[in-house]
Amino acid sequence: MHESTSDVSVALAWARIRLGEANPVEFFMNPRHFGGATRDGGAIWFTVDAAAQFGIVVGPRATPLSTWTACLVMGATLESHQTSLERRGQWDFYTRQCTPETEDVAIDLNDDEVGALLAEHAPQSSTWPGDANVVAWYGLRDEHRLVAVAALTKWQSGHHVVSSVATATDYRGRGLARRLMVGVVGAAHARGVEWLGLGVARSNDVAQRVYRDVGFVERARFTRYGQPEN
Repeated sequence: MHESTSDVSVALAWARIRLGEANPVEFFMNPRHFGGATRDGGAIWFTVDAAAQFGIVVGPRATPLSTWTACLVMGATLESHQTSLERRGQWDFYTRQCTPETEDVAIDLNDDEVGALLAEHAPQSSTWPGDANVVAWYGLRDEHRLVAVAALTKWQSGHHVVSSVATATDYRGRGLARRLMVGVVGAAHARGVEWLGLGVARSNDVAQRVYRDVGFVERARFTRYGQPEN
């Protein structure tokens, strides 16, 4: 049955029916620029940001809309002849409900020390000091040295996401990422955040184990596509 809607609340209801509460569509949806949703034969297309022509499609036989310049495809991997967009990688999306935690994290961080750690030990990070969506940076110290950081960000959907989780190379393997993530969950709860989300590359087995160990639950597996690079 073919059905379309321009009502964001209806689209979010479809997403909840298909994907459950705190699903990726809810996290990615930009209500101000919502571009409509369509469902047909088990597939659902969500234009979650019409200004950026970014969408999410759910379903085993779904293909991107021709107007999209980037998208996430859940439940399928497209063949090259199915789209002009290029594959950008495979990611998994996790969520966790926030609860009080006893693990302390450093909150007196400045942009210079966070930027220095990311530049040296995690240069491919998606979030950096000065980004407009950053709510706060949290970290762990060894004496006076900052050795692990993570950003709490608020997306245009209104949902909060943990990003740029990084540990200094010479401090890895000591359980710092786990301690940091527990502390971030507690700090977010103290701010009144109900749910946290995060995305992680499917190939990053170490990070995936850490996130599952601290209570994050995998909600979706997706492949990202974007316009060809010149």
